[in-house]
Amino acid sequence: MDAHTRLPVTRVDTLVQAIARTIDSGACPPGSRLPSIRQQARQSGVSPFTVVEAYERLVALGLVLSRRGSGFFVQTKIPHTPPLNADPTDLPLDEHWLLRNVYNQPDNCLPAGCGWLPGQWYDLGTQHRVMRTLARDAMIQAEYGDPSGYRPLRRHLALSLCERDIPATEKEILLTQGASSALNSVTATLARPGETLFVDDPGYCNLLSSLTFHGFNVVGVPWTPHGPDTKALEALLKQHRPKAYFTNPWLQNPTGASFSTNTAHQVLKLAEQYDFQLVEDNVSGELLDPPPPALAAMDGLSRVIYIGSFSKSLSPGLRVGFIAAKHELIEKLVRYKMMSGLTTPELNERITLGMLQESHYRKQMDRLRDHLAKAQYHAARGFDRLGWRLFTRPQNGLFLLAHPPGNVDSLELARQARQENILLAPGKLFRPYGIDTPWLRFNVAYCNDNTLWSFLERATT
Repeated sequence: MDAHTRLPVTRVDTLVQAIARTIDSGACPPGSRLPSIRQQARQSGVSPFTVVEAYERLVALGLVLSRRGSGFFVQTKIPHTPPLNADPTDLPLDEHWLLRNVYNQPDNCLPAGCGWLPGQWYDLGTQHRVMRTLARDAMIQAEYGDPSGYRPLRRHLALSLCERDIPATEKEILLTQGASSALNSVTATLARPGETLFVDDPGYCNLLSSLTFHGFNVVGVPWTPHGPDTKALEALLKQHRPKAYFTNPWLQNPTGASFSTNTAHQVLKLAEQYDFQLVEDNVSGELLDPPPPALAAMDGLSRVIYIGSFSKSLSPGLRVGFIAAKHELIEKLVRYKMMSGLTTPELNERITLGMLQESHYRKQMDRLRDHLAKAQYHAARGFDRLGWRLFTRPQNGLFLLAHPPGNVDSLELARQARQENILLAPGKLFRPYGIDTPWLRFNVAYCNDNTLWSFLERATT
């Protein structure tokens, strides 16, 4: 693919740009009525559906006003907006870039820096079968669910956690809309804007952006291939008094590293000594076989709040996650959940339970582990061949953190890749306050494409 190839522009994009230019030129003065949908469709040679979508997008941009029964009119006060004919690849690579772009990409984009698995790796057959069963047995409810989440799923999770020595009852589990919602709920319940929270450095970009946006004092704890640097952590604890430390201990995003046993014990000891909560974001630990002892198991949920999700194992589209914590904290989290968004979708929670109870679930996890172990091996070999340095070499999981040779600028490399419809994730997106770094995160599930390796070889050697 030519290095100057641009992302595809749809008919809706073209029509939006044309109308915006007409408004900007003064040919359609403020308050004037736009042609009807049918008139615009005839004039532009497009379908009425294209016009409807274009008009709605212009309304969303603040350029056009919709008056029910009367049509669409040019706004009397036109807001300042970026040029609509700007190429989407010209958007700046700031700390929120990955969140804006990774979920909105053309079909021919290679998402080598994304955070999910290919769709065909999930057990969609089981999901469809469970959904048909729910529909056939009239199990789909047209009402709000339990504030804490679907009780049978919480009961199932309590049994599963107890098998892993995490002492949680169904009353100590809260279902959430994915792990990101769980992290947000815990944050809002534990601390107030301006207070200090510790995070992994590098760490989960969504969490970093959220904490910064809400005005928390975010302090990064440096990571090693064996987890956080415990000496650096203790030095930071002497300087700051955090409410909590949010950490992703197993197959960490973005490094792929995991806590060693010694690191886990040291971190728990420091939590006791310096009196802070540990928030264990364990969304990938199940991909390790056998799963390692969770921090929550070592601690007994005394100082650890445990967060899990089914986005990696079942389906990211279900958006089902959970929090396990002491009952007193769960009660506060339920109140926050109801204030901020009411109940979570019970239908999704029923589907999740149905899939977990299927005999195929264990086989599906074995397949995922096998796919990822092979992908990790081949991706590491590819980077070795190009002379890249790896942060660590995980046996499993989605991520590798890699350092290009020489003085390659990771941001500039990501910009170049974007011109060729390859989505890379520069390391600054995973650092508190977007601190510069030459590292990049790669999703090994998408590193089996020769397009990626051809680009990296041309751009870095």
